[in-house]
Amino acid sequence: MNIFTDTMDHYAINNELSKTNIYYKLLFTIITILVNLLSQSYIVPIIIFLFVSFLILYKAKIPIKVYSIFMATPIAFGLISLVFMALFFGEGTQIFKLGIFGWGVTASGFNLGILLLARILGGVSCIGFLVLTTPVNRLFIVAENLRIPKIIIDIALLMYRFIFMFLESALVMYNAQKTRLGYHNYKNSFYCLGILASMIFIRTWDQGDISFNALKSRGYDGEINLLNDEKSIHDISKINIFLLILFEALLIIGIIITGTTSIL
Repeated sequence: MNIFTDTMDHYAINNELSKTNIYYKLLFTIITILVNLLSQSYIVPIIIFLFVSFLILYKAKIPIKVYSIFMATPIAFGLISLVFMALFFGEGTQIFKLGIFGWGVTASGFNLGILLLARILGGVSCIGFLVLTTPVNRLFIVAENLRIPKIIIDIALLMYRFIFMFLESALVMYNAQKTRLGYHNYKNSFYCLGILASMIFIRTWDQGDISFNALKSRGYDGEINLLNDEKSIHDISKINIFLLILFEALLIIGIIITGTTSIL
């Protein structure tokens, strides 16, 4: 087992929805995120989060551990935002007082924090659906089809390629340091970390020259050509278009019905 086995890229390639038309997934992601942002109630974003999580876990069959790790940081950020919104951004009578500097929780601040947390869950889960079910090379092909400047795509492609290369190099060097009693105390950990960082920098510099020479020897003329075998937006079936419109319409109806519904 190597370092690539547990990366999100591994699961993006090896899942049940990786072959689904990427334009369909893009339309679903973008439209659903917009609907998520339009909602003034926490209910619709939570519904989006639950539905998209169902697609990721039970349709794409992404392991729950991987999805949990992906969502951990946004959830933590959302909870912190909820606390700050409840304490400092509300108006009106305090429903709970901390007894410190006059701080307290207001109903409007708490409701605003819940709405923000729900929007974070709904929006990030949609992005996760695209990222966890779509290989990055297909995203680069779509970016090229959408006429994004070639230089940006090439830089992103090279950056993405070298991220995993240097992650593996860093892991090998880290394990080598560990077997030689590295990182056994704080002082030694900082020393070993400094050596690791400097070696990665040197390895990066050398690998850049090697890669450029390798590209030049293979006829590199300033552009990296991608094998474009991606299906177009016209290949989306009518039934899938109908299901997408139906789902988004139901969400919009939900926004109208729920209005500004809040917990407090």
